[in-house]
Amino acid sequence: MLEKKISIGKSKWKQDIDMLTGKPVKLVMLFSLPLVFGNIFQQLYYITDAVIVGKFINIQALAAVNSCSWVIWLFNAIARDLSSTLSILVSYNVGKDNRDRLKKIVGNAGTLTLILALTLTILVESNLKLIFQIFKVPSEILAMTRDYFFIIFLGIPFIFIYNVAVALLRGIGNSKITLYAISTSTIINVGLDLLFIVGFGWGVKGGAIATVIAQFMAMLIALVPLCKSSMFPRQRSDWKLEQKLMRQIAELWLPMLVNSAVISLGGSLVSSQVNAIGPFFTAGVSSATKIFTLLESVIMAIQTGLSVFIGQNLGAGKIKRVKKGVYQIILVALIITAVLNIFVQIFAPQLANIFLLRTDELYDQTLRVTVTNVRVTTLGMFIMTPMYLYRVAIQTLGHPKYPMYAAFLQLAARAFSIFVLSIYIGEYAYYLATVLAWLVTLPVVAIPYNKNIRDLERRSRPFLE
Repeated sequence: MLEKKISIGKSKWKQDIDMLTGKPVKLVMLFSLPLVFGNIFQQLYYITDAVIVGKFINIQALAAVNSCSWVIWLFNAIARDLSSTLSILVSYNVGKDNRDRLKKIVGNAGTLTLILALTLTILVESNLKLIFQIFKVPSEILAMTRDYFFIIFLGIPFIFIYNVAVALLRGIGNSKITLYAISTSTIINVGLDLLFIVGFGWGVKGGAIATVIAQFMAMLIALVPLCKSSMFPRQRSDWKLEQKLMRQIAELWLPMLVNSAVISLGGSLVSSQVNAIGPFFTAGVSSATKIFTLLESVIMAIQTGLSVFIGQNLGAGKIKRVKKGVYQIILVALIITAVLNIFVQIFAPQLANIFLLRTDELYDQTLRVTVTNVRVTTLGMFIMTPMYLYRVAIQTLGHPKYPMYAAFLQLAARAFSIFVLSIYIGEYAYYLATVLAWLVTLPVVAIPYNKNIRDLERRSRPFLE
């Protein structure tokens, strides 16, 4: 088996999690646990900025650092989709016991990531004014918004390289590096936030600088074990883009990319309307989003573990095991969702106050928006959780087109919510926009998954052959 041939640093492959034997739920949860904490720490990058900015500057500054957050979401999504694609290919070839192919995947991933990250950085930095116009950033926070996002976007290459490095390691069963990298860099981020914002008085610029430095450290920590791994390519030929591999990556990644781009467009549409209402509404919605993102990160970690489980077992031809595992993991994830809901419904006001300064003149309005928004969105997790897991399942089966189709329905749902529902239910339409987007996506990914897994049981040829 490949586990006897590949090493990660000094540790052997067999010390990582092998998804081919054992109870699926136990394996995925063990694999996902470091990712849960890693994802939570990753969200603390932005939450720390928001808390310190909201507490030590003001709510207008909090609105500024969140006014264009959907652009950040898009770049994170592009990096995440690319890394998910690579993780699928790696885990599949782990199941196939194909070492040479792994080296080619890693080399091509490195070349592609550098080209893409540098191109996007140049593109976004040269179009900041247009971005602020699209998002209808209020004039009273425009200067702070410009200061913050100019620096934040310089970290795009670090985000891409980190995501790809940890994805390649996840594909061979190593999920712990995510926790190591993010926990360390988050501690650095918190310390630098306090130093730059509170100590030096650098304002939102200080928060942005702290975040970029922390992202750089996360990237370095992830690169070290990847470079020491025996799957890291030593030959120049492995770094040359291969047409067949690029085609495989494109077939999986481009539909995911379209999916994320359309979702971001819908989110940006909502965000621009939120910004137009005023800083208190922007701050309230963004604070609620940050609370919710912590909850979402738990399900996203399980989603990542499920993808690796499916990929390895597909490569090994264990289709029935895939079918059983997906069903069991969705049930467990729904139980976790229920527990998270109970917590948030009870403690929503206390969670909101983490971000807000009680003496601020916008406090009461912002608190109301935050609490209501986070309660509504968290209830929607009962739709989101199975949708996320079915979506990653159908993607890993080799059919990313279905989530892409669903993305256009999501865009329509968000537009319907803010332009039509808002006439009848007011601000609740903004809170329900995301929930409606999840609702229209669920059948589009669940039905094809069940059909395709049954088809796979009847045929023996894997989807990547």
